[in-house]
Amino acid sequence: MAAKNEAPALMAIHPGYILKEEIIERGISQKDLAKGIGMQPSHLNEIIKGKRSINKQVADKLEEALGIPSIDWINLQIKFDYDTNQGEARQIIETAAYGEYQEYNKIFDVKILTSRLGFHSSRCSSIISFLKESFMLPEPARFQVQVSGLFKKSDKVGKDPRKIMSWILLAKYFAYSSSFSGAYDESKLEEVIPQISSILHSNVNTLNRLEETFAKYGILFGVVKKVDGAAIDGYSFIHNGYPCIVVTTRYDRIDNLAFSVMHELAHIKNHVHEEFRVNLADYDHESHEEKVANAFAANALIPDGVWKKMPKAQLFPANIQRICSNWAESNSYNKWIAIGRLSHETGMYKFKSDSTRKLS
Repeated sequence: MAAKNEAPALMAIHPGYILKEEIIERGISQKDLAKGIGMQPSHLNEIIKGKRSINKQVADKLEEALGIPSIDWINLQIKFDYDTNQGEARQIIETAAYGEYQEYNKIFDVKILTSRLGFHSSRCSSIISFLKESFMLPEPARFQVQVSGLFKKSDKVGKDPRKIMSWILLAKYFAYSSSFSGAYDESKLEEVIPQISSILHSNVNTLNRLEETFAKYGILFGVVKKVDGAAIDGYSFIHNGYPCIVVTTRYDRIDNLAFSVMHELAHIKNHVHEEFRVNLADYDHESHEEKVANAFAANALIPDGVWKKMPKAQLFPANIQRICSNWAESNSYNKWIAIGRLSHETGMYKFKSDSTRKLS
C-alpha cells in the first residue's frame, strides 16, 4: 500500500485581513478610511480583526473608496464563511475519529498496522477509515465485545494482548488482500499431510513449496512478519470458505516451522467448520485442543511408532544429539525436526545448531 500524503488544510482568511494589507499598502489610516465610508472606527476595526463580516452595504462603500469591486469583497466573505463552517464540521469529525482511534488503540497497536501497510496521515478520520476498510473492522464498541475474554493479562515477554491482536489483524489482512481463489475439499486433506511433511523434512525452497502445495488443496498459506511483543508462531482461520495458515518464521528454523505448520494443519483437520480464534484466555496453560494439535504435529512429521524405535542416549547433550541425528538421517527424516521433537518432549534445548537448521 503506497503512502498517502495529505496536504494540510489551508487557514480560512477573513476579508478584513485583505483590507488591512490594502490600506497599509496605500498609506491610509483606519480612522481616515472609516470617516471616508461613513463607518464607526470601532466597527471598521472589528472588520479588520475578523470579528465582523463585510456585508453588501460595506462592500459597496469600499468599492467607492478603494476601487476594488464590491463583488470581490462579497466573494471573499462568502469563502471565509464557507471555510470556517467546513473547519468546524471537520473538527467535529476529527474529534469523533480521535475517540475511535483511542478505543481501537486499546485493543491493538494502531501505529503497527498503519506502518506495516505504509499508510501515513495526520488526520484521525483518515486513519480510522483506512483501518476499517483494510482490516474489515466493526465499530470499536462492537469489536471490543468480539475480543472480550480473548486475552489474559500477562507480564511475560511475548504476551502483550495489543501486540498479539495487531499480528492477528495483519494475518487476517494477508487473507483479505490475497487473490487466492482455491476450492477446499475436506475429503482430500489426508493427501496433503504426507506431502507437507516431505517438504518440511527436505527443507529445500520450503516456503514456496508449502505455498504451492497447500494452494493445490484449497488452503491459503503465507508468512506475516512477527510483531515484537507477540510470541506467535502460527495462526489458522477460515476466510471465504477456505482455510488459511499464516506463520511468522520468527526463529528462522526448520524445526519450529515444521511443528507450527503441522500444528495449524491439525486445527484445520479438527475444527474446519469453526471460526478459528486464538484463545489467549488460556494462553499460559495449553488447552486440550492445543495438546491434541501438538500430538498430531509430532506424529505427522515422525510417526509415533517409528519415533519409539529411536535409540536412547543419556549423559551429554552432544552424545544425544549425535545419536538422534544419525537415527533421523538413516530414516530419511530431517535431523533438526527430530531434535526439535526431542527437545519438546525432554525439555533439553542445549543442542549445537548448524546452518542446516535454517529455513532453506
